[in-house]
Amino acid sequence: MICVIRNLEAPMEKLVIYFTPAAGQLAGFAALLVVCVGLFLIGKLLRRQNTLPEINLIAGWSTASLIMIVGTGLLKIDLRIITAILAAAAVFAAVRMFRRSAPDESSDLIRSMFLALPLLWLTAAMMISQWDEFTHWMPNARYLVEHNMLPGAGHPETTSNLPAYPHTLAFVVYLASTITGRLVENVSAIFSIVLMAFFAVMLGRLTRDAIADTQSVGKIGWTYCAIGALAITGLNPTFVPKIVFTAYADTPTMVLVGMLSVVMWMILNALADGEKGHSANALAWSFGLVAMAAVGTKQPNIVLCGLIVIGGLLVSLRDPNISLRGYLRLLPAIILPAVAIYIAWRLHVETNQIEGEFNFLRREDWMLDKIDEIAGRMLTIASKKGGYFGVMLLACLFGVRALWRIRSPFDRLSLIVAILFSGYIAFLLFVYVTAFGEYGLVAPSFWRFNMHLGGACVAFGLYAAALLWRKFGAPRFRQNLSWLVITLLLLAPLALSHKIRFDLHPPTVFVRDVSEQVVDSLPQNSRIVVLDVTGNGEFEVIARYVMSAKLSYEGYFTAGSRPTIANLRKFASDTAPEYMWIHVPTREVEQAFGVKLKLRHAHLVKMDGSQATVVRSWPYPGYDNPNTVAD
Repeated sequence: MICVIRNLEAPMEKLVIYFTPAAGQLAGFAALLVVCVGLFLIGKLLRRQNTLPEINLIAGWSTASLIMIVGTGLLKIDLRIITAILAAAAVFAAVRMFRRSAPDESSDLIRSMFLALPLLWLTAAMMISQWDEFTHWMPNARYLVEHNMLPGAGHPETTSNLPAYPHTLAFVVYLASTITGRLVENVSAIFSIVLMAFFAVMLGRLTRDAIADTQSVGKIGWTYCAIGALAITGLNPTFVPKIVFTAYADTPTMVLVGMLSVVMWMILNALADGEKGHSANALAWSFGLVAMAAVGTKQPNIVLCGLIVIGGLLVSLRDPNISLRGYLRLLPAIILPAVAIYIAWRLHVETNQIEGEFNFLRREDWMLDKIDEIAGRMLTIASKKGGYFGVMLLACLFGVRALWRIRSPFDRLSLIVAILFSGYIAFLLFVYVTAFGEYGLVAPSFWRFNMHLGGACVAFGLYAAALLWRKFGAPRFRQNLSWLVITLLLLAPLALSHKIRFDLHPPTVFVRDVSEQVVDSLPQNSRIVVLDVTGNGEFEVIARYVMSAKLSYEGYFTAGSRPTIANLRKFASDTAPEYMWIHVPTREVEQAFGVKLKLRHAHLVKMDGSQATVVRSWPYPGYDNPNTVAD
């Protein structure tokens, strides 16, 4: 792989590399599709509805996750047994579906998946490459695959930095890996694209209903599937490749929160029109199952679910066509599934004494005197992301108007999104003040956190645009350009593949490949440390992820540890490694360990006290300094 990337010149050759998954990656892709079909069937069995089929996958996923948490986290049942039970349930659901076949809207999902196929194929060829993928998202999944259980008291130690993070996405990786017989790392990113493809159908239906001025059932066809897909990708202001095409939970959260916003809106519309189109009770249970997936993906998502429920409550209070009692009677179905998975995970974490999650600071350490400074920083960041924040501010303006009087479905959607956005901004400010300490002064990850509302932003913007089109565009413009939208969707991954394949960053590929060679060359459980004395840790986390699977990883030393000769010697004395992998040789490293190291090479050295002997060296593939290679 290193030589291929270094010598690759022709654009066509690059394109071939970009879209050529390895055999293991292709197997992971196929396994994930099988898992998605199984979860879809389980979800269909649970919902027993022919409408909104895009929710079936989410319903099956969230239910399977709850079963796995309770089964292996609390009851200590081997995950292989639970997987067999889920597989049997999927087979039963398939038999039942074929015996009682009825027309539904599932063909739209096939259309949407076809439109997403180039993007899915490109994602299947990608490798994990981002910081958090190596520190906790993939180590969490690897633990499940290796031990068939969740981490806990009396179980083998985990290499994850945050083992108490919810494992709903890790469960998907586990199920796919069970099929392939090995850990398939590309599954999470592919699953995110599948979720987006399913959400695209919901967005397409939203667009059709806005243009038709009705909330109806039935297939939406190619055109609206394509419009939904374009909206959630190319027109989505929160579509950031380095987040979307990773194992991060941000994209699934974006999709799930977007779905929740739309389903809540549909619940309120059903209550307002006497449930002529959809059953409010069925929609409420659908909301609950999607909310269960959202909370199972990231525990703080319970705040987002709560804000959407509050938004629905405010609509029911202000809308003269909606009975407050009618909304309140739906709350058990809306709330209980999310609460159930939240409590189940908290019980697992507490009873198994698992550490490694984000916690609030002591009351005396809160940054209450810095609220204005933090808020100012948040505003500065927001001013640089006008597309997303502009749409959300419009939603807030229309939401304020809706507080005065609700006249239409658009007012209901505006108020839901406005409460979600304003409440989340307030929550983030609260978290920066109470949990981040001095680091909170820079409002870290403020933009990334707002990506969680990207689906709701797209839903509001798309619905508003469809209403404007119905009023001003449709009467004047009758030419069918659906072929153009479909063509754009199919060709865009080809044109933008060079921006999406950020995982082929040469130093990242080099460190991953060399780390695997180090593991293969040393006896299992050899004590090893990593020196990356000119780096910030982005390459060290890659080496740690690879080496900790087979070797005894004793520690690391990066630029932040002040790489003086004395500090380096103290580090070696404290960790007492048998081997040391040196990413970037420096004069201080040479003098500290009495060894001559080639420049522009990484080195594996054997340690004898403070004396190092070179075992093997690897030349950098076409660059002099890994820290200066552009992404």
